[in-house]
Amino acid sequence: MKRLLIDCAADNIRVALMHDHLMTEIYIDPIGAPSLVGHIYVGRVQNVLPGQFAFVDIGHEKNAFMNLPRHHGVKKGDAILLQIYKDAHGTKGSYGGQTLKIKGHHVIIFPTPRGEIGVSHKIENPQERARLRKAVHAVLEKSFGAIIRTGAMEQPEDTLIEETTRLIALHHEISQRAQYAKPPTRLHPTFDNNANDALPDTLPSLLNDLLSDDLDEIRISTPDTTGSTPAAFAAIAQCITAIKPSLAAAIFHHDTSENDLFTAYNIPQQITCALSKTVYLPSGGHMTIEQTEACVVIDVNTGAFSGSNDYRAAILRTNLEAAAAIAFQLTLRNLSGIIIIDFIDMKDRDDKQILLQTLAAEIKKDRIKTELVSMTELGLVQLTRRKTRPPLHAVINGQTHTKNPI
Repeated sequence: MKRLLIDCAADNIRVALMHDHLMTEIYIDPIGAPSLVGHIYVGRVQNVLPGQFAFVDIGHEKNAFMNLPRHHGVKKGDAILLQIYKDAHGTKGSYGGQTLKIKGHHVIIFPTPRGEIGVSHKIENPQERARLRKAVHAVLEKSFGAIIRTGAMEQPEDTLIEETTRLIALHHEISQRAQYAKPPTRLHPTFDNNANDALPDTLPSLLNDLLSDDLDEIRISTPDTTGSTPAAFAAIAQCITAIKPSLAAAIFHHDTSENDLFTAYNIPQQITCALSKTVYLPSGGHMTIEQTEACVVIDVNTGAFSGSNDYRAAILRTNLEAAAAIAFQLTLRNLSGIIIIDFIDMKDRDDKQILLQTLAAEIKKDRIKTELVSMTELGLVQLTRRKTRPPLHAVINGQTHTKNPI
């Protein structure tokens, strides 16, 4: 059974994806310190700098910084429509631009005169790529382009057509509201409920990535227990059904009178295991995971072999088990950047090739862009994984100002 757990607390919201009883992904967002990436604003230009740059008031403590077109004609005091691409960091404000990308579960649409349609590199079958392009092209307006996401693979054409049509309509709606909005105003995302302040703005984007047709249950726990339908629960349910209407019947409210949602599914213990430096492998080997400021280093060791007198076969088996475990741990711990893996040394060239092919296949399952760069002369394998959020250990240790995340 595939299950999504959503637990709202006073100071954070926790989301866990589970396959049967195993936690495969965990996200913890502090309420009150949300990410603005993907948000669309009508802002007020505060300053225009030489070289096509501007500072824009979007209603936050720091002005947003953005690039302008070559012949922009923008001046101080103008209202301007922009989307945030990167959050504020340190003394710098958030960074944005005027290309508005609206992300759906299967498709991303954006305005462009060229009307190009890109397809995720993880969808490799030429016939499938052509089928998806054809479905989106059928309803894509001339002034828009699209990126077909990995989640679109093997989806019915009607599903892609419906989502593309809906995203284009949403883009038009945002553009229309921008004409009458008084800056600074956030135009997207919006919630039509009374629980805006109780939910982090990152939730719609996160749900957009995690919701899928194969989810059997979505369990939601909220702190507001008064009334038959708590406001926060209704807001989350509304957000889910807006993204995936087919999941409406899978949404349930968890009664906390008996136990906490995460406790009921053994999540705290699994988080503790996910923070351990040592991960044990089925055949008796193990690997250690060290997280430094510069990179992540993973060292695979033989440990105690079991059931084999063939040293070469045992080495290969342990390395293959480690490859699968590494791909799983990268997702679970949300590790990113440069990842160096020291597998057990293998002399046979065919064994090395089998290992690299297995590792490549395992990391391809990751919805975050992960690439196998190379194997060095010393036998070290290098991966890169795109950073989207702080790693799990940073969140748990309070480095993102989250209180009592477990």
